[in-house]
Parts: sequence; structure tokens; C-alpha cells
Amino acid sequence: MKNLIVFVSLILSLYLVSCSPSRDKMLEKIAKMEAQMKSSEKADTNTVNELLGAYQNFASKYSSDSLAPQYLYKAAGLAVGFNRGTQAIELYESILAEYPKFDKTPECYFMEAFAYENVIGNVAKASEYYNKFLAKYPDHELADDAAAALRYLGKSPEEMVREFEKMNADSAGMSKK
Repeated sequence: MKNLIVFVSLILSLYLVSCSPSRDKMLEKIAKMEAQMKSSEKADTNTVNELLGAYQNFASKYSSDSLAPQYLYKAAGLAVGFNRGTQAIELYESILAEYPKFDKTPECYFMEAFAYENVIGNVAKASEYYNKFLAKYPDHELADDAAAALRYLGKSPEEMVREFEKMNADSAGMSKK
């Protein structure tokens, strides 16, 4: 009986492996979809969904592959670009949890804050993540952007214009001295 279970398990495993696309076929499919998105004037929902799924499937199947975090990062960026804030945040969180040494880890923190601010509209969470980013990466090239985002977080465009005008007036007054 035990041999039968082992044999059936082996057959099922071989079947699943043979039915799933190979790494190269997955990469080929992703490259085609990326090219299609770039050449298209306007991406449709189906194409976006397919590409997001392809990125995530690759990362799931080949989680130890160096492309896995890259594809998750691309998927998160795509989700932000198509106003899918919750999905983007889940993807950034996944990258941070599963690939802590990923070279774009700082950008993941920053973009998570950006998604909270600009896609979801959760100012409190955006502030939390911009501050988390600044605490971890104070010298990063996006640190000034994060600080500016915090300074203007939750302000209306009219309030920001008034602040810019005031800063310009103050700096003009300082240069005349």
C-alpha cells in the first residue's frame, strides 16, 4: 500500500511538472506581453491582468530565481499605474518579506508610501511609510522626494501653490539683501 502511494505521488508530480510551462516559455510569454503593452497606445484590462498574472506566476514558481523579485517589482509598478493600490501594496509587502536583500528594497518602501498617498488616498499610512523610508534610507536619492511628500501630504493643490508662492517671495526677498 505504501509503495502504491509513493508511486501515485510520483506520477502526479511528473504530470504537474510536465503540464506547467517551463521557465523559458514563461520568460518568452512575459517578454511578448511586455512588448505588446509597450507598442499599444492604450493598455486594456485583459492585457494588464495577464501580465500581472504572468509576473506573479513566474515569481511563485521560480521564487529563488533572481528575476522573481524583479517581476514582482514590475507587477507592483503596473498595479500602481493602473490604480490598483491594494494589489500594489500587497506586492511591495511580498517583496520586502521574501526578498529583503533585493536591490530595490528602498524603492519598495517609497512606492508603498506613494501608493497609499496617490492611489488609495490614505494619508496616515502614506505618512507612516514615507517616515519608515526616511528612517531606513536617509541618504537615498529619493529621500528628498519623501521629505517633500511628507511636507505636502494631505494639502490641496491651492495650499501647495500658496506655499510655493510664499517660498518664492521669501527667496526673492533674501536675494535682494
